[in-house]
Amino acid sequence: MRLGAAGSVRLERWFAARGAPPPLDLALSGAAGLSVADLLGLAGPAAVDEYLGLSLDYGDGSGGERLRAAVAGAGAARRADEVVITHGAVEAMLLACAAAAGPGDRVVVGTPAYEGLLRAPEAAGAEVLRVPVWRPGDARLDLGPLLDGLPAGTRAVLLNSPQNPTGAVVDRVELEALAARCAAAGAVVVVDEVARGTLDPAAPSLTAGAAFATGAVVVLGDVSKALGLGGLRVGWASCARPSLLSRVAALKDLTSLGTAAPSELLAALALEHRRTLAARVALTARTNLAALAGWVAAIRGASLTTPADGLVAFPRLPAAVAAPRRLERLRREAGVAAVPGGLFGVRGRVRLGLGAAPGRFARALEAMAGQA
Repeated sequence: MRLGAAGSVRLERWFAARGAPPPLDLALSGAAGLSVADLLGLAGPAAVDEYLGLSLDYGDGSGGERLRAAVAGAGAARRADEVVITHGAVEAMLLACAAAAGPGDRVVVGTPAYEGLLRAPEAAGAEVLRVPVWRPGDARLDLGPLLDGLPAGTRAVLLNSPQNPTGAVVDRVELEALAARCAAAGAVVVVDEVARGTLDPAAPSLTAGAAFATGAVVVLGDVSKALGLGGLRVGWASCARPSLLSRVAALKDLTSLGTAAPSELLAALALEHRRTLAARVALTARTNLAALAGWVAAIRGASLTTPADGLVAFPRLPAAVAAPRRLERLRREAGVAAVPGGLFGVRGRVRLGLGAAPGRFARALEAMAGQA
């Protein structure tokens, strides 16, 4: 890997430069954070004893059996032996890219995208080619440009479904066609589905589809976005091709080696109670989305493509609201944070997180309306 060759993830540097989040934070793209007490209370008294008696010795580098089984049990993988646990989804992305591509290879990234998808292939030494896969007004990603033909030397295609920042999702029939083309070209499709099931709790993982079964698809997930557990730093990669998954595990020996035992246990508890937690997250997201739709409709020149899933929306807003300098003023004077679309390569739009408590979300929109 060539970490030094990768560019900065501008969104993360943007967050870092602004310090602590303001009171009305719509810049985050995940569920509201949970506490250790929240998880242990949900799991019951026995979980407290288990947590306090937990060994802090090294564990299985690929992830403990219980956690990998919990990933599968939560519907994010077919089987535990098709899962490697990673230090968050960002490590999973980095390892998947390094396992599939290297110097001289090409990696195609569907855009707009969280910039980590663009930087991970660079860290593997690959050339990154950006291909637009989202059209305003459509809640489905358009894989047509990818199906028209992959550039020579392509070793991986990276997608995000539900997409950050739009909430658009991949069409399964198109994904099957893309996976077939990648397999024929000796490439893989890597899909980041960290926000799956947050707006639509019934949304199935792509690991349940026919494309995944071919071994030409790697699916990434975590407990951060969907469950509000970013501080645990637990993610995973799942693939039906043993050789590729083994390569991911071997590369992990050079990055994090293993995952913290307390994080693994707490992540397993959360996944074992995912249905309960996901229902809460989806209720919040739907309430906020309804409020956002009404707010956008009242602003002249604004528009919203309703996300199919995920905890973000990407409305087009007038410059009086969407201009970066206006957003900075909003943060400074009203305590509201929102992400300018330019950080995703799309000016004139603002990414708004749907995971905040509805009362806070409503107050944030009121403050933003004062700018319109």
